[in-house]
Amino acid sequence: MGRKAKLKKNRSVTPPPPPPSNTQFVEQLQQQGYSFNQIQHCPELPDSKPEPEL
Repeated sequence: MGRKAKLKKNRSVTPPPPPPSNTQFVEQLQQQGYSFNQIQHCPELPDSKPEPEL
């Protein structure tokens, strides 16, 4: 068995790395009530500024 074949075999045998766990920052936000599954975007801001009324 050649060197490349051994490397290929080792790559196929090793399980994929686990997904990254939530960081402390994300956990704090979730405790405060924010959810990353249902993102609420801010409303669109108007491009023009209205003139103030006197």
